[in-house]
Formats: sequence, structure tokens, C-alpha cells
Amino acid sequence: MDIFDLMDNSVKIEPYDWMKTVTLEMINTEERMIWLVDQCIKNGRYSLDLETNGLDTRVFNGETRSKIVGICISPNRDSGYYIPIRHKDTDKNLPYSVANREMIRLTSSKAVAIFHNAKFDQELLQNNGGQSWGRWEDHRYWEDTIILAYLRNSRARQKGLKFLSRTELEMEMIELHELYGHEKKKKNFSYDFSTFDPSAKETIWYAAGDAICTYRLWEHLHPQVVKTKIPQKDQQLTYVIEKSCMTATRFMERCRVKIDVSKVKELISIGQRELFESLKEVYDTASEN
Repeated sequence: MDIFDLMDNSVKIEPYDWMKTVTLEMINTEERMIWLVDQCIKNGRYSLDLETNGLDTRVFNGETRSKIVGICISPNRDSGYYIPIRHKDTDKNLPYSVANREMIRLTSSKAVAIFHNAKFDQELLQNNGGQSWGRWEDHRYWEDTIILAYLRNSRARQKGLKFLSRTELEMEMIELHELYGHEKKKKNFSYDFSTFDPSAKETIWYAAGDAICTYRLWEHLHPQVVKTKIPQKDQQLTYVIEKSCMTATRFMERCRVKIDVSKVKELISIGQRELFESLKEVYDTASEN
């Protein structure tokens, strides 16, 4: 069955109140793309998020299996823009040559990019089939709000952008499955963003909203984790170390390692048994004393 048959084109989504107070816009012309990149470079900081046709970041011949469908950018906390580049069956995409040139210009500048889960986005940006969009091995040129959230509270189970935006910023966000008319996320369903009309207001609200929330989340979390007014809570060095390890982490995940599943289960079982026996010995010895 074609994915278009699974979509509900009559889905009606209303914008949240905060969306009515900011700029949410699609950009698909060279003139506006140049303007946007200029704004990001002038500001010195911008949030960057990607919409894709899947979550497969395995790299073959210099290109990830899943592809970048569109780019979400916010040059400040009050404006978000969506740049479609690979939406299907439409003439509303920004020409890829323009997107490629301007993204190289942006990511080669001294402006700092803000991500939420940089590991995913950077893999796609670096391995897009051509010249890398960004120099992500240098931690000075990017921030990651998911790392900041982890450093602030490593025990928190939920660190997703939508959860943090709701609980930390009081900003509700549109869920991807809502664009399909699904009441909740469906397992084993191909959520392919390239199937949406990029000019539809719901698509723009969703994508451009991601960028604004990422920017504002950085504003909210960074002071609590880095250079905080409470010296004993300052984790600037730890944050730098976490970011510096990202390139190596992406490389290891990209290469994958084949494992013998049955052997791993066997070793886990042995380890659990030895742990139990060791604990029993400790308790027996303690009870004798």
C-alpha cells in the first residue's frame, strides 16, 4: 500500500497559542535563503533541526540511508523557518544546489549551531552525499540541549524535545503522528516527512516550531548547567568532554559491530549468577559478624 493511502489529508490541526506570537515561515527561494543565513551569521547563534524520511543513519558510500527532507532553522527565539529540499511530488522545494551552497556557508561560519540530539542531525549533515555541512568535530561550533538536559538531571527518563518544551517552557508542540491523523504514535509505521505538502500551515508549524523550541530550550538549560551562579553545579568541563566525544560515538555507531546474540545472553546469565553468588557471600559473612 502506498504511504499516501495511509495519510488522512483531511486532518485539521489548530496552532497552539504561542505559535500565534512568533514567526513561522517556509523558505523556498534563493533570495530568502541567503537572507536567513545572513541573519544566523549576524546573530552568531542559531538552532538547527532536520526533517527526514526515516531514522536510518547507517552510512554507505558517504551517504546515510535516510535522507534530509527539510531543514528547520531559527536565527533567534521568536522566528522559525522551514526549508524543504526533498518533498515528493511538489515544485515547492528549494533547489538543492542553493540549499547546499548556503548550508556550507552557514556551517562554515563562526556562528554556533544549537541542536537537540546532535548525534542524529550531525550524522546526516556530515554524510549527505557531498561536501559535509559542518565541522562538528570542533565542540566550539555547536550546542546540544539533550546533553544539557542530561547533565542537569541524569536520572530523568524523558529528555525529548517535545517533553522538555512542554515541562520546561510550557510550550506544547505538534506531534508527528498528529499530522497523519493518528491518535498516538504507531509502531512499525513509516513516518516519512517527505510525503507532506511543505507549504501546508500544519507542516510549517511543526517543523519551524521545532527550531524555536530548540533555541528557547538552550536559553533555559544552558545557564543552569554551564557557568551557573552556583559554582558547585557548574558542569562546563563535563559538557565540553561530552561534546568532544560525540565524533567518536558517531563513528562507532556508524560502523556497527556484529555480535553473537546467543553468546552475549550466555555471558549476561553467567554475570548475573556470579553477582548473586558474590552478594550472598557478602551477606553470609556480614551476618556471621
